[in-house]
Amino acid sequence: MIKYFAALRRFLGAVEEHRAVEQRVLASFEDFLDQRYRRPLVSVLGRFAYAQKNFFSSLFLSIYQTLDITPDRRSFYGVINHCLRGIVTGADNLLDAEYKEMLPLDFAPGAIRFKSVMHILLFDRILCREVRRAADEGIIEVTQMESLHKALLDALVPIGAEEASEEGGVDVILSPAEICSSVHMFKGGKLLCLAFVAPLHLEANRRLRIAEAGVYSIGMALQLIDDLTDLFDDIRDRRHNYLASVIQHEGLVEERGQLERLREGAAPVGQVETMFPNSVRVVMARAIGEAASGFDRLSEAGHWIEREQAMQLIRFLFRLRGVKRLLDFFPSASELRALDGSVVV
Repeated sequence: MIKYFAALRRFLGAVEEHRAVEQRVLASFEDFLDQRYRRPLVSVLGRFAYAQKNFFSSLFLSIYQTLDITPDRRSFYGVINHCLRGIVTGADNLLDAEYKEMLPLDFAPGAIRFKSVMHILLFDRILCREVRRAADEGIIEVTQMESLHKALLDALVPIGAEEASEEGGVDVILSPAEICSSVHMFKGGKLLCLAFVAPLHLEANRRLRIAEAGVYSIGMALQLIDDLTDLFDDIRDRRHNYLASVIQHEGLVEERGQLERLREGAAPVGQVETMFPNSVRVVMARAIGEAASGFDRLSEAGHWIEREQAMQLIRFLFRLRGVKRLLDFFPSASELRALDGSVVV
């Protein structure tokens, strides 16, 4: 119990550090955009609600701290991460015809495409300003600015290219191994590892690679969890989905028949876990094993999260993703021991 509260105290410290990062970004936002097009910030989330909304941004800051990265560099990397998050969110909004907001814009309520474009433009400008400011303040060298911008773009483009490859829909259900190696490595693993592009470019710390590998595994696990919730939408939109792949290539005959009917346009006849219980259990086990492996790597890099705490965090991730009901499929203690060191296939 003492270890739990000590870990919570450390994490909440990182949450407050991220809150300062976000305030810094919002200050630049106010400099760039005329007041006519900005809404006032009227509500401040409490500490725990804010931590839930910004879990990974705060986790990254806590990782930097355990790697002995200086406070000014941590803040700089936090700002970069927040800007990349804003750019990716804006792009996802455009691709998915939805609107998740990270800046308080005051344009026409229905102008979701334009507001998403504004997110991308503004976060890019803020990112450029912060890199210049870091050089002016001696946090990085002036000569590192251009190469840092290139490294960030080089990391973003393959992730976007994978998303672009699915825009027109896909007709072939790849094997689970192919899904992981050619799809989810980008939209899952490498997406979360954007948080390590700048540190790896600027720091001489061998533990960064170990931590990056851990975050990659956690990102892969998150994508598997998302695929559990997105199965019906992905079938409708003809997008790659790991659960669909497991059903097609490893599932029971009955489950394969259910999948085929969905692909032919039939409506779902229940929740994903009632239609495909066997395959859901398989994907759950692989997702949890991959996440556990990722947190083990973070511990190896020096992070304070231990295996028991990692299991609690993995359960929290299911709640964070809105699929608390799937915790009924959470592996038993003996099954979890068998997952040690496992990776998705």
